[in-house]
Amino acid sequence: MKTSGYAHSIKVKFGIVDKPQAPDYWAVKGWENTMLKLNYKADIVFFGNSITYYGSFNKAFPDKKIVNLGYPGDNIAGMIRRIETVKAVNPDKVFLMAGINGLRKMDLNDFTIKYNLLVDSIIKAAPNAEIYLQSILPVSSSRISDYGENDKINQANKIIKSISQYKKCKFIDLFSIYVYNNEMPIELTVDGIHLKDTAYNRWYNNIRNLIY
Repeated sequence: MKTSGYAHSIKVKFGIVDKPQAPDYWAVKGWENTMLKLNYKADIVFFGNSITYYGSFNKAFPDKKIVNLGYPGDNIAGMIRRIETVKAVNPDKVFLMAGINGLRKMDLNDFTIKYNLLVDSIIKAAPNAEIYLQSILPVSSSRISDYGENDKINQANKIIKSISQYKKCKFIDLFSIYVYNNEMPIELTVDGIHLKDTAYNRWYNNIRNLIY
């Protein structure tokens, strides 16, 4: 069912509706259907892109029922399209990390609009969940041409923090625990953006109190 007015025009602008379906459209719909029919109740959902995908949150917090909804290469619009996967597992808490993919070419005003839409989608999908907005991580200098300057990432994180306050979500600053000399240290990453397995420990320790 289509929405109307301003909200619909924004969704059209950002490719969320009224566009040819992405090549993986039916894969995502199948994923949603499978998860819904599992009738599974999660304690926590981690919702994000490849940086979330490679995290071993189940091993870090083995006594919690965790669903990792990290999807490599996903951007904010893509995450909005698969929001039903969050709804399907009815989580008590949602930890979101989004925004690095596509940020380099994106105007920060557009980023603000898209991120707001994403958070609103999560609130609608999981109205009783506690929602945690995690900052975007820094990148190494070798990946700035792909993902943008860390100063811009930091500006985007300030926007995320502001949205968290307005939407009454919790903001988690992960950028600060990974950045050194305004970049991601090479010893923490496999390719300038994705974390080494051992580097995830900083993340796990930072959110441990919030998990419990």
